[in-house]
Amino acid sequence: MCIINGEIFIKDMNDEILKRYIKGIASAREREIVMNWIEENEQNATLFHSKKATWVFDNFPDKDAPSEVCSNIRKKIKPGLSYKTIFMRVAAIVVLPLTIFAGYQYYTYSQKLNQIKKSYITAKAEIPVQNRVTMNYEVNPGVKGLVELPDGSKVWLNSHSNLKCPDKFDSTFRMVELSGEGYFKVVSNKEWPMYVKTSKGITVKVTGTEFNLSSYDNDKELKFILVSGSVTLIRESNKQEIAVNALEEIVIPDNTRIKGKRGQADIHLNTSWKDGYLIFENAPLEEVVKKMERWYGVNFVAKDPELLKYNFTANFKSESITQVLELLKITSNISYSIKDNNVTLFFR
Repeated sequence: MCIINGEIFIKDMNDEILKRYIKGIASAREREIVMNWIEENEQNATLFHSKKATWVFDNFPDKDAPSEVCSNIRKKIKPGLSYKTIFMRVAAIVVLPLTIFAGYQYYTYSQKLNQIKKSYITAKAEIPVQNRVTMNYEVNPGVKGLVELPDGSKVWLNSHSNLKCPDKFDSTFRMVELSGEGYFKVVSNKEWPMYVKTSKGITVKVTGTEFNLSSYDNDKELKFILVSGSVTLIRESNKQEIAVNALEEIVIPDNTRIKGKRGQADIHLNTSWKDGYLIFENAPLEEVVKKMERWYGVNFVAKDPELLKYNFTANFKSESITQVLELLKITSNISYSIKDNNVTLFFR
């Protein structure tokens, strides 16, 4: 499952969800998933119409035709007519009502589609404007920090991150801006929402929850992990918003032509950094290098771009940069050299 421009997409539609939707017993969440799946491409729409038509015709009442209908059909059959002619006339009598019924079903479906779109896909969200003077909290590479906001909420900032917030929040909303990565623990107040703006055109709206948000300027995507509670993500370009459930992970690429991802979150893997752990699970070296640059405050240079495709798995707590590189050297054919704050990687 994924999200792009505020819309959900799903690769393989679950038959049970489709059946519940067609029968009219699907939940609001399931209806949203089906609608976005239909809209994803023409093939999905065709498959849906096929399943819908099959269900409709399979569920016609299994009864004999009323006697008056049979009598009317007999009156229309004149003596001497061939069986072929009789069949064609009977077929016309039967097919016409079915055609009208199918047309009605299609019209009804279209109306429902438009209603659901209005409710789930094109919902508009207004983002308030921050007019107060903001304070700037900056965490340098190789350092982590904890910021307490004016309302008592807490934000753990990862290396090379920046947080802006006023010395006092507005009476109707709370607004902060994040560049980098932060773990938020927001004080709950349903009448006083908090907005977390990012440089990637995505704003997080919360009223009280815990979540991890990674939005570094030099990353190709925004990554959101909801630990508890519920939030909505708002794409600033079109004000579309979408709800996120607890323990979900959403990845939104900067390039809107690339599909995003939505699925179950690995909380420990993505939030352990605030407790001093650096964890990689089959991560491409390109991602490893970025995290190590921020974590240790060094610069990496890869002599051969091919080595960035190597996947690395490791768990570190307080190891030095040299210890980490030595493990990389032992588990691969990649070596390194260090000069000042510059690390060069190369194939052995």
